[in-house]
Amino acid sequence: MLLASLAAALTAASAACTGIVGDGSDSTPPGAPPGTPPPGSSEAFTCEPGLAPASVPLRRLSRAQLSNTVRDLIAVAAPPAERGAILEAVAPHLDALPYDDREGPQEHWGGFTRVDQTVTQQHVERSYALADAVAEELTRSPERLEALAGRCATDDEAGNDDACLDTFLRTFGERALRRAVTDEDVAFYRQPAGAPPFDAADYRDMVTQLLAAPSFLYFVEHGAEAVDERLALYQVDPYELASRLAYHFWQTLPDDELLALARSGELARDDVYRAQVDRVFADPRTRAALRQFYAEWLRRPDVAELSSRVGTPAFDTLRGDFTPTGELREAMFDELADMALYYSLDTRGTIDDLYTSRKSFARSEELAALYGVPPWDGDGEPPDFVEPERQGLLTRAGMVATGSANTRPIMKGVFVRRALLCDGLSPPPANVMATAPDTTTSATSREVVTALTGSGSCAGCHANLINPLGFATENFDALGRLRDEELLIDPVTGELTGTAPVDSRAVPQITWGDTTEVADGRELQQLMLASGKVQSCFARVYFRFTFGRTEDATRDACALADLTDALLDDGAPLSDVLRRVALTPAFRQRHFGEDG
Repeated sequence: MLLASLAAALTAASAACTGIVGDGSDSTPPGAPPGTPPPGSSEAFTCEPGLAPASVPLRRLSRAQLSNTVRDLIAVAAPPAERGAILEAVAPHLDALPYDDREGPQEHWGGFTRVDQTVTQQHVERSYALADAVAEELTRSPERLEALAGRCATDDEAGNDDACLDTFLRTFGERALRRAVTDEDVAFYRQPAGAPPFDAADYRDMVTQLLAAPSFLYFVEHGAEAVDERLALYQVDPYELASRLAYHFWQTLPDDELLALARSGELARDDVYRAQVDRVFADPRTRAALRQFYAEWLRRPDVAELSSRVGTPAFDTLRGDFTPTGELREAMFDELADMALYYSLDTRGTIDDLYTSRKSFARSEELAALYGVPPWDGDGEPPDFVEPERQGLLTRAGMVATGSANTRPIMKGVFVRRALLCDGLSPPPANVMATAPDTTTSATSREVVTALTGSGSCAGCHANLINPLGFATENFDALGRLRDEELLIDPVTGELTGTAPVDSRAVPQITWGDTTEVADGRELQQLMLASGKVQSCFARVYFRFTFGRTEDATRDACALADLTDALLDDGAPLSDVLRRVALTPAFRQRHFGEDG
């Protein structure tokens, strides 16, 4: 009765299903569900010289970038003994900055907070309040003012006030604005101070102005020499290049070495720039930025807090004597990021390693116990899984757990299709069920999903392109534990009514029309790697993270092809690919055309 009612509900809703949306512009394959991506739409990119990338609007610093920038400015402008107190004083203003949303072509599937360029009244008001608070703290005492502007700002000699103030504006201003400070800038920013003598309030006003300036809050770029005037394509200037490099890999402003090379113009030299790319990438700060990349990309938005269902009948029967804590879900997602960083920075790992690794990166005792391995200390060799079925990215708990009593094959399939293969899916119809189906006393999760999506206009998409990707990991339960039988549980009473064999066989059609069958997640991952779509999707999502915008598969094809070819043809280590993006022409150029 329950299964029949669920099927009826979805069948009624499925009439509005529009299926898959491709990221290419070719026609849908004959016989495919409406909107199916054409063959090769996300597998390959054709570089056509003479096409300029899309111009982009003025981009603001992300919340993380602005916070890091303020902290690093305080670190160089305040007395060492006072930095902690200053940071504590401005912390409420940093905390009040609006959070960025993950945005991109599919939002939470391959979307990143760096792409969020929404500017609201809150952004304006809170960034100004932050600027005023930082200025107040940096000038609060003679000791702080002296560290900020020099002894000349606090002595009793009025004759040096003009020179002192001008020098401050040029040095602090260069760091804050991330560009050369001109005579016009000096004249503009010193206006509130009037005529000498100058006091702490005058310096406070100037700091406030600098930290509220567009060049501080945004990536202001004017470009340098033309690459192609007909295409309105220009090299960015050395200061702009230094900012791009620092904010991409460190999420903060350029350091002294980058600023010096920008000031001298040496950063524009290819050999100097390549050396700086290597230096910046090797800096420990790069790790935090890459962790954000992997953490946002690999975070499944559908996973509920694993402790939230404790006390409900069906979930309690499923978990048995294992009681998940409120920290387990984050530990699962942390493992995914740690795994990716291990193969990206700690070893010369490749993208194949991500999809074939048999090592556990679980640092929490709870997750390690679920895997049956000792916790990893983060430094030594990670332990190997004892279960042969536990291999690669897709068999990690963070990829198969759901936080409910049901394994939710549809949502697992949607994540793989969207986030890891970069195939687009239309939003589901507004009246489709938004909650996970309950467990049943007579059918497995696979049987329930097959019945729910086996008719109506959604059937072709689900049966061919979504469900099979989820079915391939049905040999793991909703807590991420390996299983060969599924518990059949009464959703009301929690009574265990029986068991059924797990079926993880699937025809996933990674590429439309491919009828290759896989036995489980291990074979699914091998098929995904062989298709080339995993590599091209990685290129897409890393491009979005790098440039803070959605890629154009045609106009950005040269940069995308360069990254994809390295992953496909060269089998390049991930560290080389991640660094390589800064060596592409696109990273050093900007289009100033009318389409921006």
